[in-house]
Amino acid sequence: MSNFNRFGNMSPPEEIMRRSYLMAEDPFHMVGNVYFVGNTWCSSHLIDTGDGLILLDTPCLPELAYLLDGIWRLGFDPRQIKYIIVSHAHVDHYGAVRALVHLTGAKTFMGELDVADMAKAGERFERMNHEAGRFNESFQADVALKDGDVVELGNTKIRCVLTPGHTVGVMSHFWETEEDGKKYRVGIYGGAGFISLSEERLKECGLTMEMRDTFSRSIDKVWDEKVDVMLGNHPFHNDTYEKHERVLRGEKDAFIDPGEWRRYLQELRDRFADYRKLSQEEIGVMYQKSYFFVYRDKAIPFLEEPVPETMALP
Repeated sequence: MSNFNRFGNMSPPEEIMRRSYLMAEDPFHMVGNVYFVGNTWCSSHLIDTGDGLILLDTPCLPELAYLLDGIWRLGFDPRQIKYIIVSHAHVDHYGAVRALVHLTGAKTFMGELDVADMAKAGERFERMNHEAGRFNESFQADVALKDGDVVELGNTKIRCVLTPGHTVGVMSHFWETEEDGKKYRVGIYGGAGFISLSEERLKECGLTMEMRDTFSRSIDKVWDEKVDVMLGNHPFHNDTYEKHERVLRGEKDAFIDPGEWRRYLQELRDRFADYRKLSQEEIGVMYQKSYFFVYRDKAIPFLEEPVPETMALP
């Protein structure tokens, strides 16, 4: 089952969730006006538009302090966050939105189908919120994004493309950035994990198995996008930390790779085809093992309890 790696069970084990400080990471510059301010589990990207900051995805609320710390350490004031864009309606990408809005007054954006789903299925979302930390909160987006909408602030125009599957309203995002006089196109696929496409999860969300075909079509939809810099809404989707380590070793352009977008989508397509052949029992076995960043295991020695089997490498 290990070949499902970064698309299978992406959630940290409970021992790590209870000690979210173990997921704190140093922030860093990526390319142009794009910065990484996420944690070991989930990515958050900060964009300096010259007329305020855009934050793409927040962590869960227990990790908010490390997000704010990272923004300050990069020399930015979190109160300059003007827009918060949420890629999709899963708590690990929106859990801290309401707290950030309270602190900053930022305007919030999310795909209209996810906005509607969150509004009508409050009980289901509350269960999900509490699974990732009892104080996570749902939110009401100021702007419900439609397919093809453009979010513009300062020097940045972000095109939002509907790519449903992981949730009903997943949005992928594309924009241009500039570094050393060169322009690069940045892209991020909005939601790639399979756990929400299990028969059990689909039923819980009131969806049919047709959503699996929708997911496949979403991959096809963005296949021809030109992307020079691929981001991931989880850092292990685009090897964020490995690339940063390469930058520190002197490889200035480690985040620039025009071929990565299609390599990633092909891997996603292939692993999903494998996934669709599994029985429900096999899927259950796969999700018993957490894919917890085999290259970021620095937190494990600090656990007070014995490391459970779920922490074993795939």
